[in-house]
Amino acid sequence: MKLLYDPNDLPYAKKLRDERFRWLIDMVAVELSRTSLDEHGFMFAYQHGDDRYRRLVADRPHVLDRPEQRDELLCLDDVLQRLDDSAVDVPRPKTWVIGVDDALPNDLEFPLFVRTPKSSWKRGGGQSKVRNVKELNDESDLLRRAFGWNTRIVARKWIDVAISGRFMFGDAPQEVRVWIVDQQPVAWSFHYLHVVPNPAGFPPSPDDLRLLSDLATKIGSAFGSRLIAADFVRDRQGTWWFLEAGPGSVAGTAHKAVFKYVAERIRGGDACCLGDAIGKAF
Repeated sequence: MKLLYDPNDLPYAKKLRDERFRWLIDMVAVELSRTSLDEHGFMFAYQHGDDRYRRLVADRPHVLDRPEQRDELLCLDDVLQRLDDSAVDVPRPKTWVIGVDDALPNDLEFPLFVRTPKSSWKRGGGQSKVRNVKELNDESDLLRRAFGWNTRIVARKWIDVAISGRFMFGDAPQEVRVWIVDQQPVAWSFHYLHVVPNPAGFPPSPDDLRLLSDLATKIGSAFGSRLIAADFVRDRQGTWWFLEAGPGSVAGTAHKAVFKYVAERIRGGDACCLGDAIGKAF
């Protein structure tokens, strides 16, 4: 199976300082437009709106992920509902989804972390903590001005996270991204490597990694995508919490060895990962 990419994503990747497309080109990935319509491949592409990717692969039935497989993972509220429907039991903070005309739930538990289904600004530290109804309304208005007035709000019970280090926006949590290929976890990487090169608390212990692998296996079973990125964070008591999952073809990382290993697993080649304290194959 070929690794594919859209060259129109390259300027955006450069703007974001996202090295993944350069690494894919190193691996002899192929521009989608240079392949035949019946080519079998896996596509790495940003999510530029809901319809662009669908149009990009519409006449290429053997290119994965299919749009419907990506769609399952694009919105956090849909991800959480799918885990519930699939009876997937993983530790996750209590979460409320609030529509634009909905009354606030009576059982809200402050403090909260607030985001939209598709985007988390992750400003870091106490800046992101919502302590009361006024702050919740203010943060919701801010998010809706940025992402659309009809967007749903996802409010999550605050996690007192273990800190890996500091960056310009505050504290960076001890957060791990687990890469799931064909419903099986294959590797992990520290999520904030791009801003905290030497994080505290890493590597996770062997017991922690076994736990993360077990949790990621459960999450992978609920979705059809060939590549899923599932994010977990550790709190100050040492408990790991599931935060979110998304299409792995979109998910970023600054860990070159882990990304190339995951891409090679997708391609079906002889993969080898030279891991370290901040990312490694399972």
